[in-house]
Amino acid sequence: MLKRGLVCAAWLAGCAAGTAAQKPARLPVTLQDLTVPQARLPAGCSLAPIAAATDHDVARGGLWAGLPIPTNPWIGTERRLVATIRSRIDGPPRAPDGPPLAGRAASRYFLQSADGVEEAYAAIYRQPEPELIVVYALRFAVAGKDVDRPRYEIGPKVQTAPRIEFGPITVVVSGERGECSYAVESYLRSLDR
Repeated sequence: MLKRGLVCAAWLAGCAAGTAAQKPARLPVTLQDLTVPQARLPAGCSLAPIAAATDHDVARGGLWAGLPIPTNPWIGTERRLVATIRSRIDGPPRAPDGPPLAGRAASRYFLQSADGVEEAYAAIYRQPEPELIVVYALRFAVAGKDVDRPRYEIGPKVQTAPRIEFGPITVVVSGERGECSYAVESYLRSLDR
């Protein structure tokens, strides 16, 4: 009986040691995780400030990459911004059959792009070259491969942008390829490890 007890104790100790040696379960990636720490960016690459002076000492802010976002990075659920970000990730929605939509009908149709999206993200990075690097992301109610995308016309610019998926989150890095965009993309891909 004593021998059996020692064997059980040794087995339990081995199980405990094996469990302690296993890596802890990774938490799922969130939109907040997508912002690249400054230490991971090359010199001259950084998050764009909320306001910046232009050539004529005029402050520019709140409209980065054509998005009227109040913060950088931005996370939110405002339908017009969500629909705009989705059109930048998936391309614009295909026009419905029939006569072209106008006014409110066109706006309602465009805002349908926000359906199924729980939250959106945008972060704008400056680099020495003139073009900005923009990270767009959407967190869908369902995982990325199950998202309904057949009504979108994906153009060549959208097709060539690096696309990364973390379960229900789809991320696209847009902008001129260079040291800054590669660092941003590398950081984002490292989140999945």
